[in-house]
Amino acid sequence: MALMLYTESEILPELGHRLREYRLRRNMLQAELSARSGVSASALKKLESKGQGTLENFIKVVFALRLENEVKSLFLPQPVTIAQIEALKAPIRQRARRTSRPLSKPAGG
Repeated sequence: MALMLYTESEILPELGHRLREYRLRRNMLQAELSARSGVSASALKKLESKGQGTLENFIKVVFALRLENEVKSLFLPQPVTIAQIEALKAPIRQRARRTSRPLSKPAGG
């Protein structure tokens, strides 16, 4: 299922679940994946069961499972429309705009 259908809090456990599925498809024990990835067994268990862990550990496991191309494809530019190309030509903002403060009333009035 596409990740865009998940909320932010659902994505991490889903990614952990997917890592577990790939590990099992490769008939690999957690201990074996732990050794291959350099991630401790307890960290791997947390990553697979709850989606909790560091980005570094996630990437180590991804590479150990040979899923790096799938991760790389997450940020590939998508085909664009002419309207999107025109929007890209607009100047890129360098700073956020300040929010305007409400005008204070003059004293004594």
